[in-house]
Amino acid sequence: MNREPNPPRLALPAGCFLTLLWAAVTCLMLLINGSLVMAVLDSIPNRAPSWARKPEFVQFMLYFVPVLLVVVQWILIDYVWGRFRQRTFHE
Repeated sequence: MNREPNPPRLALPAGCFLTLLWAAVTCLMLLINGSLVMAVLDSIPNRAPSWARKPEFVQFMLYFVPVLLVVVQWILIDYVWGRFRQRTFHE
């Protein structure tokens, strides 16, 4: 009797939990990165070039740099995770 094994019942909840966990980690990283970028932008002295003090530039940097930092952070996390994880090959 060839019977297919039942799929594990915890696969869907575990996948949803991991997705929510990574979304929460990403939101936390965005919050921290946004705070750091805002602190740096607020510390720009009056001697900075006029283009660096324009509200349009500050707003662009406040939205773009934290997202760019999150992408770089996830690339680094993936790289470190791959370096320290034991690799198994199934053939």
